[in-house]
Amino acid sequence: MKSLGYADSSFSRWIACLWGGCIVGLGSSVFQVNAAEWNIQPRLMVSETYTDNVRLGGGIGFGGGGVGSQGGGEFITQINPGINITGEGRHFKANLGYTMNNLIYAKNERYLIRHQLNTNGTAEIVKNHFFVDARAVVTQQNVSLLGSQALDNASLTGNRRDVRIWSISPYVRQRFKNLAAGEIRYIHGEVSSNTRSFSDSTSDSAIFSLNSGSAFRILGWGMNFSHTEISRKYSGPRLGALRTIEMDRASGSLKYIVTPHFNLIGTAGYEHNSFVSIRGKPSSPFWTVGFSWAPTERTDISASGGKRFFGDTYAASVDHRTRSTVWNLSYIEDITTFGQQSLSGGSILSADMLSQLLSGTQNSEALLNQGLSSSFSDPNNFLTNRLFLLRRLQASLALNGKKNSLVFRAFNYSRKSFSPDEEDADLIGATNAMLTRNTTQTGGNVLWNHRLSPRSNANINFGYIKSRYSVTNQEDDNIIISASLNKQFASNTTGSIRYSHLRRESDRSNGNYNANVVTATVNINF
Repeated sequence: MKSLGYADSSFSRWIACLWGGCIVGLGSSVFQVNAAEWNIQPRLMVSETYTDNVRLGGGIGFGGGGVGSQGGGEFITQINPGINITGEGRHFKANLGYTMNNLIYAKNERYLIRHQLNTNGTAEIVKNHFFVDARAVVTQQNVSLLGSQALDNASLTGNRRDVRIWSISPYVRQRFKNLAAGEIRYIHGEVSSNTRSFSDSTSDSAIFSLNSGSAFRILGWGMNFSHTEISRKYSGPRLGALRTIEMDRASGSLKYIVTPHFNLIGTAGYEHNSFVSIRGKPSSPFWTVGFSWAPTERTDISASGGKRFFGDTYAASVDHRTRSTVWNLSYIEDITTFGQQSLSGGSILSADMLSQLLSGTQNSEALLNQGLSSSFSDPNNFLTNRLFLLRRLQASLALNGKKNSLVFRAFNYSRKSFSPDEEDADLIGATNAMLTRNTTQTGGNVLWNHRLSPRSNANINFGYIKSRYSVTNQEDDNIIISASLNKQFASNTTGSIRYSHLRRESDRSNGNYNANVVTATVNINF
């Protein structure tokens, strides 16, 4: 073997400290072994992949795997041990999922290790009053929109990096009989990556809210205040730090209850932001007006519009369920950062979110238990040191029948920088920083699942994303087509074989590539 790579040499110590801290912090005053139910499930995934383009050709990554590097065909063996731990007691819940992703490359003679973690916990420290939430995630993602967009860690594109996220949030809730309910919450979160010239971020937020209770039957009210500080420090040595961002927001709201199912809502307040904006003053009064409507138990609709310091602002949400369909539409706008987006848990429909989306439909377990495509053609929340205006529109429709299920998704995801290009110049170069100043990703996918028998199913997925760079009007068209067969051999063993075709057609030099990938996988739960 020519090389041995690790996602993070101090990973085991970091995980042990973090998870130990979560357990102690969440459960020290309420943890009772004899009252808790714990489930520990070791697992193993073994797969063999052949690809005819392991580096996915052109594009711009973050070191390694560029144009001219050894690529072409490759056999990749993955041996991935993991463990799932869940615990639940009268006053706490905890979930931990960990995978060691071991990748062995036959032609390139490389052995890489990637660690993947998804854990969360919540505890009730003082009954009905004091709670603590905690979360930690270690994952890998395509960190540049300009680089080759790999489906997983198997491709040697040089464009995938670790992203580490953790947060802890103690909060107090208090009810004042039927007059009002209040909450005071503190959130500490950290987001980091093993990418040189990327600024790791630490955020601290204090949030206060007080909302009217059931005594106010016609006219409800609310008060909210939040203060957030975001510290940004480069991950590389001797690179210094970027300016700390402070964001304050105070608002009041009124809700006129027209009927038990229909409300008119208005908000007004003031926001003060300390960041240096390239698009005018970042502080001003704001207001919104809108409505919420719940005509049935299965339908919720809300919409609002108003003004903020960046101009007109809108928000909307539609959720509707029937016996065999799930409909969802949402639109949001906000000033945010890469770190804040990561701490929020991601913004686009993922496999976990799809599981929740389909949880009330018929035969959802058959669709989600095995064989669901690992890629949902999501837009890329690419690494940036800049603060930006996010506008996200997404819609989804799931139809679930006795033998077939269909999922349709569409999205428009735009990021408009409010910080200067210089903040990303060392990260991706001055020219590329200018190119990604304003980006729009538009696309979606169609997934068809056909249940061949109680123990087997087939999937076909088509996904498409158009990435547009407004400064130069250049575009990338990314396409993925995949088909898979999935089989449950025993109660604890499943297997699958999948073919995927990836293609990108780009206006940028060296931006085109295509690849064919075949993967056979066996999963065992012990």
